[in-house]
Amino acid sequence: MRWLPNALSLSRVFLAPLIGWMILNRHEWAWTLFFWISWTDALDGWLARKMGVASRLGAYLDPLGDKVWVIVATLAWWKMGRIPNWLMAMVLTRDFMILLGSAYVHRRTGQKDFSPSQWGKLSTIIQLTMLAGCFTLGDAWLSVLLYAAAVGTVISGVDYALTGRRMLRSGAAA
Repeated sequence: MRWLPNALSLSRVFLAPLIGWMILNRHEWAWTLFFWISWTDALDGWLARKMGVASRLGAYLDPLGDKVWVIVATLAWWKMGRIPNWLMAMVLTRDFMILLGSAYVHRRTGQKDFSPSQWGKLSTIIQLTMLAGCFTLGDAWLSVLLYAAAVGTVISGVDYALTGRRMLRSGAAA
C-alpha cells in the first residue's frame, strides 16, 4: 500500500492523453474520467500523509501529474473553442515560467524544495472548476470561471515569482 499515493499521482500523467482524446471526441465517459482524475489529486496527498508514506518521489510526481493533466485538458477545451486563446496563453506561460524559475533557483542555490503555495493550490482548484464547467456550463457562467481562472493564474504566478526572488536572495544551501 506504500506505493498507492505515488501510483495515483502517476496515473494522472498516464491518463492525461486519454482525457484529452475523450474531450476532443466528446466521449460520453469524459466527465467521469475527469472527475476521477480530479479526485486522485486530493486523494494521493491525503493518503500519503495518513499512511505516513510521503516521499521525495511523491513530492515530484504530484505536481507533475497535476501540470500534465491540467494542461492537456486545458488544451483540449481550447481546441474545442471553450477556452479563449488569451487564457490558454496565460496558463501555459505561468506553468512554463514556474518550471524555468524553479530550475534557475535550483541551479543558483541548490534549493530542491518547491512546495506549492496556497495561491498555487487555489489557482489549481479554480482551474479545475473552470475545466469542469467546460463540460456543462453555458457561455455566460463559463465566462465567470474563465475570468476567475485568469485572476488566479496571475496571482499565483506573481506569488511564485516573489517566492523565487526570496529564495535567490536568501541564497539557500548552495
